[in-house]
Amino acid sequence: MKPHKYVRHPKEILEEAKKTKRSKQSKVLNYNDMMLEWVTNHVLASVLLFDIALIVPLMVIPAPNSVKITLGVISGSWIQWWALPALQRSQNKTQAQNDAKAEADHETLTYLATLQDEQMAELQQMSKILEEIKK
Repeated sequence: MKPHKYVRHPKEILEEAKKTKRSKQSKVLNYNDMMLEWVTNHVLASVLLFDIALIVPLMVIPAPNSVKITLGVISGSWIQWWALPALQRSQNKTQAQNDAKAEADHETLTYLATLQDEQMAELQQMSKILEEIKK
């Protein structure tokens, strides 16, 4: 679909927001954001990777069950400490996408409403001119 000069795509709004945010942040925070985005897009989406990283080592370790359970609890806590902020980032990213779509829709509807008002004003002028011609 060809872009329209009055209607922005939500991706444009997101890119503009990213550039603004990155220009205000330090390089360390920018690298952190890029890493979290990669993790959110690649690692957290993979249930298989989670299974391999957590469950398989616990099954393979030659240790008593009590040690395996303890390691499972510690690993679960570590995953919560690490993954919950990444999941929050994923939710924030989804919310930003929804906000960008809403902003694009609002801009489009505002443009269409303004255009409609202009057309109605022209039609009223035309009807006045036609009435004057009839007289």
